[in-house]
Amino acid sequence: MTKRTEFNLWTRFRNGDQDALSAIYDRYVRQLHSYGCKIYTDDALVKDCIQEIFIQLIDKRDRLIITETTHLYLFKSLRNKILEELRTQNRKKEASQSITDFSPLAASAEQSIVFYEEELFRRELMEMALSSLTDYQREAIILRYSQEFSYEEIAEMLEIDVPSARTLVYRSLKKVREFLSSRTSIFLFYLSHRF
Repeated sequence: MTKRTEFNLWTRFRNGDQDALSAIYDRYVRQLHSYGCKIYTDDALVKDCIQEIFIQLIDKRDRLIITETTHLYLFKSLRNKILEELRTQNRKKEASQSITDFSPLAASAEQSIVFYEEELFRRELMEMALSSLTDYQREAIILRYSQEFSYEEIAEMLEIDVPSARTLVYRSLKKVREFLSSRTSIFLFYLSHRF
């Protein structure tokens, strides 16, 4: 969808077009769910928060200011709603990389098991690397590499300037690389002694 088409979609929504609301929901619900589950792992809470932000969006439609980054409003609203829910429920913020469904492509059962174990170990190592980051650093990495946000969009989401967003992502990525580099020998040892 071009920026012009998206701008028109948001304008139609602001003017009360229900089809436009459905199109916005369909366009962003999966991205919002993915983002929400990466900053907090309670799937039910994330889904509830997504529903609530769309209800709020409807309530505030006449005050909506439409720009090229209006979609960021949804992500910021979801982030704030999750944090609000966590404060209300007096929970600590937990974030972890979700393990996606695994479907081995190897021909034999033994190859499949080996491949699965290696992949699982890599994912666990990456989760450990991400957990070594602060919540702020982890969120910057998720926004940049999972949600594919630009530095300008990250800056707006985290309410910092663009150079700070670049620096935050760079330093976070550097920390992840250093963590992984320091554990490469463990990974190689694991691979050589798996059976």
